[in-house]
Amino acid sequence: MLRVAMAGAGFASGLHLAGWKRVENAEVVAICDPSEEKANARAREFGVGSVYDEVGAMLDAVKPDAIDIAAPMHVHVPLCLLAADRGVHILCQKPLAPSLAEAQDLSRAIGGRVRLMVHENWRFRTQYRHVKRWLDAGHLGVPVSCVMQTRASGLLQNGQGVRPQLERQPFFAHLERLLIAEALIHHLDVLRWLLGPLRVVAARTGRLCPAVRGEDHAVILLAGEKRWALLDGNLVTPGAPPIPSDRLELVGTKGTALFEDNTVRLQGEHQESITLDLVAGYGDSYAAAIAHFAACLSSGAPFETEVQDNLQTLALVEDAYAIAGPLQAQ
Repeated sequence: MLRVAMAGAGFASGLHLAGWKRVENAEVVAICDPSEEKANARAREFGVGSVYDEVGAMLDAVKPDAIDIAAPMHVHVPLCLLAADRGVHILCQKPLAPSLAEAQDLSRAIGGRVRLMVHENWRFRTQYRHVKRWLDAGHLGVPVSCVMQTRASGLLQNGQGVRPQLERQPFFAHLERLLIAEALIHHLDVLRWLLGPLRVVAARTGRLCPAVRGEDHAVILLAGEKRWALLDGNLVTPGAPPIPSDRLELVGTKGTALFEDNTVRLQGEHQESITLDLVAGYGDSYAAAIAHFAACLSSGAPFETEVQDNLQTLALVEDAYAIAGPLQAQ
């Protein structure tokens, strides 16, 4: 039995804990959060036996095999180090650290003492697993171009005067780096995973929502070997759903993969169309990433999103901000 401790009892923790419930031979034995009220609520909801308000004390008391860090980004590094010092394997919610340099320092500090996987769940989403399957089978041929978009209205006021995204994740209001660092980092990881090594060649950011400090819309142009990708995100899109919705079109020399609405399609010499229930399956990618972590701990196989892989995504994030320059409010 894999004994797991959970750090963090905020929004993401519910998805993580639900994911762990679907993993055989694993149990979350303790949860920690500075808010005793939040930690107790999650413990009751998911049947977690012990509650703590300090991670070091939790690790010393329950001596877990692994820790799942779903706490805010600014505490990822110290919590990872606490776990590594005690020989506890780590699953850490993205982003691994506030900056590429801090993530690199953390990787060096941990070394090979424990195993560390970044919980980057987007590439575990069903639609993108299908696209990767088609790529690996050769149905798309050689990738040529890709356009990936994400749209949401969550930072616009609704009829009740509420901004749904800030109700759901209040910390968004205070982030200096918002859309790219918190949301498009997922899409950058998917694009790297599908297309191979990429570099940022152009980027623009802007802010329309007066209730946030960071960028709420951005465009990033990326290039690789004889291929390019355009990533376009906007959290202030009138008419879009409050929760971000993705669209992807990947054109290859033999076929095209298209994902939009609830359907992913393969067009060209080979054809396939799959309709998905994305609302009902929202937590599936979290569960799949968690199951992958547990399976690799058991087998010794490498993680898909191990640290060195994730550092390449963080480098794209840093380059996008550097190329975009100072944020321009509109």
